[in-house]
Amino acid sequence: MTRRDFLQQSTALASAGVLTGCAHKPIQTTATAPALPFWDKVPPLAPIRADEDRLFKITVCTRPFRAQGPRIEAEKVGDKLVVHNYGHGGSGWSLSWGSASIALDLAFAGRDPSQTDIAVVGCGALGLTSAVLAQRSGARSVTIYAKDRPSESRSFRATGSWTPDSRIALTKDAPAAFAAQWEQMARTSWHYYQSFLGLPGNPIEFNDRYALSDPEPALAEQQKHDADPIGFAYYMDRIRDLNPHFQDLPAGSHPFPTQWARRRTDMMFNITSYVHQLTEDFQLNGGKIVTREFHSPADFAALPQPVILHSTGYAARSLFSDNSLTPVKGQIGWLIPQPEVNYGLYYGNLNVLSRSDGIVVQMNPKGEASGWNDANEEPDRAETLEGIHILQSLYNRMAASHT
Repeated sequence: MTRRDFLQQSTALASAGVLTGCAHKPIQTTATAPALPFWDKVPPLAPIRADEDRLFKITVCTRPFRAQGPRIEAEKVGDKLVVHNYGHGGSGWSLSWGSASIALDLAFAGRDPSQTDIAVVGCGALGLTSAVLAQRSGARSVTIYAKDRPSESRSFRATGSWTPDSRIALTKDAPAAFAAQWEQMARTSWHYYQSFLGLPGNPIEFNDRYALSDPEPALAEQQKHDADPIGFAYYMDRIRDLNPHFQDLPAGSHPFPTQWARRRTDMMFNITSYVHQLTEDFQLNGGKIVTREFHSPADFAALPQPVILHSTGYAARSLFSDNSLTPVKGQIGWLIPQPEVNYGLYYGNLNVLSRSDGIVVQMNPKGEASGWNDANEEPDRAETLEGIHILQSLYNRMAASHT
């Protein structure tokens, strides 16, 4: 079962109670039911300090969604070969290496990489990864041109979860060959990410996620049916051999107060340290980042490089008049980091993930349809505070069940 399955099966939460604080010692597990195997025992879990005054920022990003799936194709613009690589919805980081690999095959077709100078337009998830991979592929030189530095890009505001089929295409519009291409991108990316495990700052790491649910089974099935009116395509079954599977946690084996609890270990991106790692690798290998804004494809003619990797994400809608792009708004509230918290939660429409650069609090009030066709990047503080109050309510219930 995928993360989406849990989001769809979860129900509306009990009324949120506002606490002035939470107990900050680990919540211990009680053994009132058949125990898990000793190697799978749920460890003590430090509670998240879900206080409003620990909210230090709210960020909003615009996911670039295309019903057909990402645009990865080459075209001539004047005398330049432009390879497009954008439109990955909520899967930009997750698919970045695999997508860049396909784009570079197009860029180097019939060319000697060692004699090819590459320009990359955009330095979000796809642009930065493409630039690094172009260097690794032997390009003579690689230069990134972008309006904003990586830390100011929309990609920098992402949740940081491995979600390779998150809002990636519509079932009815995706070409027949896309599922296989998606699998290729996902497997290639999974392989590349392994090389970042264990590096200083933990740019890539694994942690446990707990999917919590209160509803009766019949209600959960109805919610699952109603949760996706858009018709997104799901492909995770094609890579079930990569991801650990969700595990049912019997009552008494965990500290959560919900009727159902499941656990899975997932890959995550500490995006601050990961972007720093990619940028440092790129620059140490001779790459340059040049601040430049592009207003039309004609502006590409001024670049000295003959091959351009175009990875501007949602900005491609105006830059290339690509009306196939639909904005999908995503908002995150950031609580002050807690190094002792090393897990994430899915609870109803709430997604919480502890990263080294902050604790992600993300509400999806309409499930997968949240943010659909909404390009407004103004933060909604009330939405984030609702998520914090829900988290408070959950921990309040946990505390009550262990007194």
